[in-house]
Amino acid sequence: MYWFVNFISLLAIGVPGWLLFRFLKVPSSIMVGAMVSAAFFAVKGWWVPEIPVGANLLFQVILGLFIGIRFTRQAGRELKASVGVAIFAGVWWISFPLGLGWLVSEWSALDLPTSILGTVPGGIAEMSILALSLNADAALVAVMQFFRLSSTLMAMPLIAGWINKRANGGSVPKEKGVRLEAGPAETPRNVKLSGAMITFLFAAAGGLIFFKLGVPVGGFVGSITFTAIASGAGLPLKPLPLPFRHLGQLGLGALIGLNATPDILSTLWGMLFTILGTTVAILVWGIILAFLVRWITGWEMMTCLLGSSPGGITQLSSIADELGADPLKVSLLHLVRLFTIFLVLPSLIKIVLEWWQ
Repeated sequence: MYWFVNFISLLAIGVPGWLLFRFLKVPSSIMVGAMVSAAFFAVKGWWVPEIPVGANLLFQVILGLFIGIRFTRQAGRELKASVGVAIFAGVWWISFPLGLGWLVSEWSALDLPTSILGTVPGGIAEMSILALSLNADAALVAVMQFFRLSSTLMAMPLIAGWINKRANGGSVPKEKGVRLEAGPAETPRNVKLSGAMITFLFAAAGGLIFFKLGVPVGGFVGSITFTAIASGAGLPLKPLPLPFRHLGQLGLGALIGLNATPDILSTLWGMLFTILGTTVAILVWGIILAFLVRWITGWEMMTCLLGSSPGGITQLSSIADELGADPLKVSLLHLVRLFTIFLVLPSLIKIVLEWWQ
């Protein structure tokens, strides 16, 4: 009972910020709003709940599940045809943030893990999970990721449209594709429920096993891995209802916000220009990658631009079709980027830190 009260209280302190940021139409309003709201409680010294045991692991499993289930047989076939360029894009997005993160750590007071995780394009929730696991400053990482994601979502549709129009001689071709989630229009409710339960069991098993094995961010990586394997094998998986993802984002945002201190706020203010500079550099790096992907594959420019953009897989895949890009190819490039980052980056950071010391 005591655990349950703390769990509900943890979610509750994130709700005011979520509602405010949703009203203001801020990107990723659930996670960012919950983080800001909980940080306000922590900095003000107001009552905050005791962190429930296992809550962080639960949130990792839930958020990892929603990424892993995207890996369908259809995505697997497309991956086989494009595996070379997809892996190239994944490596591209790991190599640059390592160098950029090192420069940020040299120019600022940030430690190396925080600098790297703040610049790598892996998502607010995902990079914050890694930050908690690697003893980096999760609040700073979340804010840096928020600037990157916000800038990408606001700027890339305009930039991509401008580049695409000129790359095609003033015309904007419409490339047709299918979405990763394509499937039957209607599914019986009992099948949805049983499929969602199977999905959660696979995700929970993977998360718990990887956590027990000591894998960095084990709950998240294990959830992604087991769910992706089961989904790719054709098992009757169904995604959990969307409110579960909202719950994971809300809870993780609140956990991150509770780490806030007055010192962090002053550091953020002093790093404003550094954060803006790294965001611009990451956007340019993504545009360069888009031209390389087009040269390798011959895909439409808009597909390459959105697939190579340092934004979120959900947001960019959802607007791909209306911008004339292929949603499947866009999702695929982002999916491989995320898998590469989550599976390789934690161990790579530990190796870099050992070498650096």
